[in-house]
Amino acid sequence: MLMLMLRSRGSSGINAEYGGVTFVFDVVTLENDLWDNGMREFLEIPYNEKVVFDTREVKDCLHHIYNVTYKGMFDLRIIEIMQRGKVKTHHPLPHNEVVKDGITRTIVAKTLLFKYDEILKYYVKGSDHDCVKHVTEDVSEKSWRSRKNGIDSSCLRYMVEHQKYLIMVWRCFEFGNIDRDKLWWISSEIYNAMFYDKPVRTFCEYESNDYLPKFVLCLINTDQPLASTKCTKCLRMLPSSEFTDEMKRDRRICVCTLCRTIASGAKGPKTVAAPKKKKKKKKKKKKKVRIEGEDSGSSSSSSSSDSDSGSDKATEKEN
Repeated sequence: MLMLMLRSRGSSGINAEYGGVTFVFDVVTLENDLWDNGMREFLEIPYNEKVVFDTREVKDCLHHIYNVTYKGMFDLRIIEIMQRGKVKTHHPLPHNEVVKDGITRTIVAKTLLFKYDEILKYYVKGSDHDCVKHVTEDVSEKSWRSRKNGIDSSCLRYMVEHQKYLIMVWRCFEFGNIDRDKLWWISSEIYNAMFYDKPVRTFCEYESNDYLPKFVLCLINTDQPLASTKCTKCLRMLPSSEFTDEMKRDRRICVCTLCRTIASGAKGPKTVAAPKKKKKKKKKKKKKVRIEGEDSGSSSSSSSSDSDSGSDKATEKEN
């Protein structure tokens, strides 16, 4: 079962407080009537911006079942990791310890992509958690397929909260820089085309994991290294530098570095708590304690010293 949900812009654009109208399209019920009356063109036009959260499965499904290839998405899961550590969060981000030249440093962890609940924790303030609390729950397939009394209420509730969730996370990032937005857009396109570009779906741990895929993010420009060798696990075309010399001689055993990490059972590098910021201690100024009669005494002593110095100068002149 598949549903599409679109939201029109509010009076102040997508940053409006849940402005606009939400439209839910039941793809299974409408069938070809949906695609033949404008929805296909809307999804396939790149400049119709679409805010999504990891729609690799959806893109693959739309292409192979309905022959629709939607484009023009900004994937918040990808944008988040590209901006991780650069925007304000409501909790300290996880860090990794890195040893370089004998010096141990802690840097923001960027090996794993965040899930729904993790992004909710770091980027959505606690007072807003209740209105999107069902986003992290799994709706059963039976509920999605049910049409006994229309669309199941749990599905509608999930979709409405999902829209709120996307808007909340969207507002955490600053859009408007043309060059940076282009890198976000191209990176999102590459990431969401991963399953669609595969010759065969495996539905195994080499697909369903939270590791950041290599050669997906465009950090400086949109150029990517030449992909000439296919990994036998994830079935992606990758640069030859990902494989050993022995693998290059026998392409049947080519396994990329990321898939080797997954095969070893490693759960990613160990994360540590964020380093605490050292607060600068302010120097306390010593307070002067005034004693009664001190001012008068000091002034009288200074006046007497002045008179003494004056008398000394007078005697010198006389001499």
